[in-house]
Amino acid sequence: MALYIDSAFLEDIMKVVETVPVAGVTTNPTLMLQAQERGQELKPQSILSELLRGLGGIIFIQPGATGEEEMYQQALAYIQAAPNRVIPKIPMTHAGMRVARRLKQQNHRVAFTSVTSVAQAYSAAMLGASFIIPYYNRLERSGVDAGERIAEMAELFHNEQFPTRILAASIKSPLEAVSALLAGAHDITAAPEVLLDMVCDPQTDEAIEKFTQDWQRINKE
Repeated sequence: MALYIDSAFLEDIMKVVETVPVAGVTTNPTLMLQAQERGQELKPQSILSELLRGLGGIIFIQPGATGEEEMYQQALAYIQAAPNRVIPKIPMTHAGMRVARRLKQQNHRVAFTSVTSVAQAYSAAMLGASFIIPYYNRLERSGVDAGERIAEMAELFHNEQFPTRILAASIKSPLEAVSALLAGAHDITAAPEVLLDMVCDPQTDEAIEKFTQDWQRINKE
């Protein structure tokens, strides 16, 4: 199992890395726009360069183009920045499947993003995707039992002995992270604040406060 940071804002990412044992970063055009709106004036390729320079692990990065050729060229440019560390997130569409097939023919790893159905998961695994990325909270908001859906994907992968990993995204709380993992997700990617919240718990804080008070009483005077 692995934890990834779902963000494009470098300051937040580096703060999490100081505390949480993460395996890398996932990002997409929406997160890049949010980072820009917070004052981070970096283009996608520059964000990728900074991530590769500033931390270890895998960087999942998503092309913004929807057309096949432009999507392929963007994905290839990202991969070429660090072939052993960069995995493009390819949308689960007809064009995305064709792009992923071209990349796989060149022995590049691919991840399919926004995988919502078991049929899509099966198609991705048959192509040889290294990862599929279902969106937990988005599934829940659409009326789907996200835990059950991920469990179905995990059962299929286990039965067919597919090596494709399930990287659950759109995790909005520690509870959702645990639910996705118990359902069968191999890995989790979550926003910086969620990853930091996963380390803490109010009951732990209460116990530590009691220990601190008792320590102070022992050493009084």
